[in-house]
Amino acid sequence: MVLYFTLFLATLGASAYLVFLNHQPISLLLTPQMGEYIYTTPPMPLGLLVLLFFFAGLLFGYLLRMFLK
Repeated sequence: MVLYFTLFLATLGASAYLVFLNHQPISLLLTPQMGEYIYTTPPMPLGLLVLLFFFAGLLFGYLLRMFLK
């Protein structure tokens, strides 16, 4: 249990450091310009966006493995 907690703290620390290093806000363009409308995501730090996609991929892989077992 101590090993899991240490691994969790290391992952949390590395994630926080990644967000700290990449704090420039960006927006993702979701659709091409249709007339005067362009749909984008709200501005968020690049590091946070990378982490969200990383953990979403881990969750998707875990769920896919559970369902295919």
